[in-house]
Amino acid sequence: MPNMTIDFAPTPPVPLSTLYPASFDPPRKQPTPHPAKSHPPSFQPSPLTGGALTIGPTDALPPTSSSDPPPPPEYHLRLDTQPTPTSAFTLLKTTVREQYDAARSRALPSNPAGAPYSEVLLYNSTHELTEGTLTTIYLFRGGRWVTPPVGVPAGEFTAQTLKEAEGESANLDEGELRRPFAGRWGHSVRSAKVGAGGQRGTSRRWALKKGFCMEEPISVSTVEVGEGVWISSGVRGFAFGRVVE
Repeated sequence: MPNMTIDFAPTPPVPLSTLYPASFDPPRKQPTPHPAKSHPPSFQPSPLTGGALTIGPTDALPPTSSSDPPPPPEYHLRLDTQPTPTSAFTLLKTTVREQYDAARSRALPSNPAGAPYSEVLLYNSTHELTEGTLTTIYLFRGGRWVTPPVGVPAGEFTAQTLKEAEGESANLDEGELRRPFAGRWGHSVRSAKVGAGGQRGTSRRWALKKGFCMEEPISVSTVEVGEGVWISSGVRGFAFGRVVE
């Protein structure tokens, strides 16, 4: 009899705007305070008031309020140092996570397991981005946000597709488990059914349906240090990050 286990992990609460953002524009940076607020002028009360306007060590001013919530934390994204081979365990969400743990150990050696607000960008054997170790990724290419393709469209991922993709059928079909291959000009033209090798996440499907992004292969050679990247997961919602060295 197989054993079933349940793991619990604390997840901080996030606002609704993080789960369902209004757009994929980069979040606004924290506004710079007006100089008058950061350097208030010194005030000397008139002696006629008896010093009533003087603030003593036990007094406090009421906290200032702002209509704009503080910006969400910005993730640090690092490109993996070697490819992660495409397999059933990169296409389906399972408890087999050795490939993701290994990528985080390579790219985040100081704290590979739980480095806060850090993510690793994975790529396959043809040097195309696939996803993050914990998230779906979205990069700005050609004037629009794009996410790596995953393979056959929704509704065509069946047991028969898996068997054919694994070679159990005499008529091999281009299923999701077929190895990604470089098309014409390196990576731009190939079968629509062959994906890069990542998972079809729920937040990814929502972003595609909302028209926030499109599917498109993304070559590793186009990734630049400092560029902004959106990431998402069904539990943590959407967040913005930048590629670091």
